Amino acid sequence: MPSFDAGAVVEALTWDFHGAGVKAKGTIPEPTDRAIGDFLDGLRKLYTEAQGTASMPENATPDQMLEALSSLTGDKFVKFMADTAQLFADLCGGRPSQEQLLGLPMRVRVAFYSWLQSEVVSPEAGPGAGTAVVRSLPTASAG
Repeated sequence: MPSFDAGAVVEALTWDFHGAGVKAKGTIPEPTDRAIGDFLDGLRKLYTEAQGTASMPENATPDQMLEALSSLTGDKFVKFMADTAQLFADLCGGRPSQEQLLGLPMRVRVAFYSWLQSEVVSPEAGPGAGTAVVRSLPTASAG
């Protein structure tokens, strides 16, 4: 009989920052629709505020955000990064925290943000995400 197994559909949102020098690891609780909506609204607000000083595409990815924010310097850049880390920490229910995220090197942090956004905001199955074995069928012969 066909069945649905939620554990087989998605993997837990586990993270480990030890390799980047931050002694923390854990599992992000599945964000609610409200948490995702608040996160997206918060990103949009940050992007809008930053567009006054930086050129940034709408619906920017974390990589595009960093590239566009290269014109931000000093305190403006530090504040933007802290605000962004807080948005991601809130989306994660505080696991990881803003402090843990800000403790990561920039490249690792951006890679984490990108991974999290792809898992939570755009959770479509990626190529090779299935475990089914593909078998070739013999060709039909004319009778």
